[in-house]
Amino acid sequence: MSSDLSLKKAFIETQDKHQVTVRQLANVKGQINAKERDRKIGELAAKELSQYPQGTVAYKSVGKMFLQQDLTKMTQALQQRSEDAGKEVKSLARAQEKLERDVKDLERGLTELLQRRMM
Repeated sequence: MSSDLSLKKAFIETQDKHQVTVRQLANVKGQINAKERDRKIGELAAKELSQYPQGTVAYKSVGKMFLQQDLTKMTQALQQRSEDAGKEVKSLARAQEKLERDVKDLERGLTELLQRRMM
């Protein structure tokens, strides 16, 4: 009887860890999608700005107003933002892989606990 209680307790703890890990995995996937979108937007905007001649007047949106800014500075800032987002995507991808491994391990643990219970 005490082994049943300990198995039940272990099962509940493992199930809770599994749910938390799955939530974290979903969160990381959402962050990856957002950073990928930011990276693509930055790349496209920098590409569009690079087509204009150097003397072109450019404005940057700051809240409700627009500030005149040098075109090369805007392009560099957009490229830097894209690079930073790319680095963050790589970091988040590593975290996603780790969480996926953790989920698989927890699922294996749950399966083993259920098999022990059946015996």
